[in-house]
Amino acid sequence: MKDQKIAIIGGGIVGSTAAYYLSRKNYDVTLYDHGVGQATRASAGIICPWFSKRRNKAWYFLVSKGAEFYRQFMEDLSQDGYKTDGIFQEDTALLPRKKDKDLQFDLDQAAKKRPESPSIGFVKSLTSQKIKKAFPLYESNLPASWIQGGARIDGLALIQTLQQAVKDRGKQVIHDKASFQRSPQGKYLIKSHDFTESYDQILLAVGPWLPELLKPFGLACDIRPQKGQLLSFYDSDWTNKHWPVIMPPGEVDIIPFNNGEIVIGASHEDNQGFDLKPDAKVLNELLQHAYNYVPTLKNRSIHSTRVGTRAYTSTYDILVGAVPQLNNVWAISGLGSSGLTSGPYLAYQWVQLLDQGSWEIDASLYPIEQYIYPQSMSK
Repeated sequence: MKDQKIAIIGGGIVGSTAAYYLSRKNYDVTLYDHGVGQATRASAGIICPWFSKRRNKAWYFLVSKGAEFYRQFMEDLSQDGYKTDGIFQEDTALLPRKKDKDLQFDLDQAAKKRPESPSIGFVKSLTSQKIKKAFPLYESNLPASWIQGGARIDGLALIQTLQQAVKDRGKQVIHDKASFQRSPQGKYLIKSHDFTESYDQILLAVGPWLPELLKPFGLACDIRPQKGQLLSFYDSDWTNKHWPVIMPPGEVDIIPFNNGEIVIGASHEDNQGFDLKPDAKVLNELLQHAYNYVPTLKNRSIHSTRVGTRAYTSTYDILVGAVPQLNNVWAISGLGSSGLTSGPYLAYQWVQLLDQGSWEIDASLYPIEQYIYPQSMSK
């Protein structure tokens, strides 16, 4: 396999992680990263999936494994000489709860899931007064579950580090939009603006742009884009405070980073296509939710806004595996808002499959043919 040339189209969390681990094993890999609208570059995420009430076991397997994998992931980068302090910060998580039974649910879940997920540390219930000691900006009357092991991730910093590591090992990262086609020799030609090359294996990790790449092969793809917006505030007095991330009820998270930035987000907007323009109305809705927990932000100016595009299937399940009708072409997509958690683990497992011939993924749980099929069968 190492004598084969491998291309990865898409330089987000999946593509960049896969390229990193292939380069670590000295595979001949090239990463194509257009980057425009990429969800990972716009994202700041929380790694704390254990207390979700979502009942999809296939999804939970990936996010729980993903949360555990981050410890190995960061250790690998550190061993290779790259700093990870600004990428992955483990400073606990707070889950505000409206009912006492929800606090008990968190305690029960921690005890149940800790054997398979040892990153879950000590979990306890805190009153709002005790929360304020851990996070002085917190003003809600709601109690919360305090989760040791909850962490935050800076998507852009991670992508930049991974791609630098790939280049440092002498592999190519091409920042351009790419398409591919079959070559007369049975391989695949990838074309970008001023570069054409032949490859033996291809991983398609382009998120919501997957249907565009597969259309020339007569394949339809059940992937849709979802717009995500977030914003941030900054104060130099907030640096190195190691405040916990806050995961209130609903979709808005409050993510303090140790560089002094507090990120609020993110929105989940369907039917917006690939629009990357900030929407003041949506951003204001995020702020109104955040003010319920950190009202002091009302008196501050917004530091930055970010917009990206996630990929979802119609069933909200993840698409992973060998692309039907295309030999040696693989796809990973549909990760949605949990992509920062599950993406690195999926990418690493795909590299293990290529390198060792096996992976931990039960392909029957992620039937790719349900989401990629001939255009004549379009639903």
